[in-house]
Amino acid sequence: MALIQPDGTFWSLSEFLNLVELRSQCWCFADLRSSGGFRIPHNDVVLFYAMLEGTAKLTGASSGTISLSAGDIVMILSGDAHALRSQRGNSTKVLEFLHNGEYVDIPPTFALGRGRAAARVLCGRLKVRWPGGQHPKAIPPILRLEPSDNAVNFQVIQRTAKKNGAASALTRLAMLLFILALREHPECERIFNDSTLHNPIARARQFIELHPFVDWTVARLARKVGMGRSNFAARFLSEVGRTPMSCVTEERMKHAASFLEQTDLKIAEISERIGYRSEAAFSRRFAVCFGVSPGKMRRKWRQTQSDGRAPAREARVLQ
Repeated sequence: MALIQPDGTFWSLSEFLNLVELRSQCWCFADLRSSGGFRIPHNDVVLFYAMLEGTAKLTGASSGTISLSAGDIVMILSGDAHALRSQRGNSTKVLEFLHNGEYVDIPPTFALGRGRAAARVLCGRLKVRWPGGQHPKAIPPILRLEPSDNAVNFQVIQRTAKKNGAASALTRLAMLLFILALREHPECERIFNDSTLHNPIARARQFIELHPFVDWTVARLARKVGMGRSNFAARFLSEVGRTPMSCVTEERMKHAASFLEQTDLKIAEISERIGYRSEAAFSRRFAVCFGVSPGKMRRKWRQTQSDGRAPAREARVLQ
C-alpha cells in the first residue's frame, strides 16, 4: 500500500509511519468539573486526549460533536481550534499551559470549572514532523481509538505519569497509539492504495530521506533505483530542480539542526554523526544552508527556549 505525494514521492504504510516523528514535553491532566471545559486555538501541532474517567464533549475539530467516555483516545491532527467540555454549553477558556507548550517532566493537574467531578483527561501537545516536511492532505483530521481498539492499560498510564521521565514515556506511548489509530482508521485502506507506480526519482528521494547518513554518491543512488549514473543525474535534476547530492546535504542539515536544538552533542560529534569527516567542512556547509554557524544556531535556540519561540532554520536550496 502506498501514499502518493503531490511531488510524486510515495510511501508504504510502514515507511510513512517510520518517518513520522512526534516530540513533546508538554503533558498534563485536566480534571473537568460539571461546569468545566477548555479550548485550544488553531495550531500546527497534534493534540492528544485520553479519557481516563467520566465523559466529555469534543467540538470544533470535526463536522459535529464527538462524545467521549472513559477509555477513548482522540488525536487532533488538523490543527483546528477545538474545545473539550464536560457537557455541551459550558463556557471555556484557553488552557494556556497546553496552548503554549510548557515543558514538564511530570504532568501537572489542572482543575477546571465547578461542581462535581465529571471527567479526567490526559492531555498532550505534540510537535510533529511529517514525511516530506508538510502535513499530507490525505491524512484524516482526527484519529480515534475506542477501548476495544487499543491495548493500553489506563491504570498503567496514570502510574507512568507520576514518575520522573513521564513526559518522554508518554510521548513514545502516543507514537504507538498514533500508529494503531491510523491503521484502524476506515480511510486507511483508501489512503494507502495499492500502487504499481515506480518512479525511480521518487524512490531515490525516499532513500535519501529514510537513510540520510548513508555515504551516498550519485552512482550509488543510481544503482539503487536501477538507472545509469548519467541518465539518473539528468532526470533527477530535471524533475526535482536540484542535484541528488544537494538533496542529500539538505536532509543531513535538517538533522544537524535538530541535533543542535535537542541534544548536548558537541559540534564535532554532530558533524561525524551526519557523515562529515571534517568539522570545518560541516560548519561551512551548515552556514550556507542556514545563514549562521552551528554554534550561533545553538546559542539562538538556548536564548529563545525560555519564551517558546524558535529561530528560523529553513534550509536554503543547495545547488
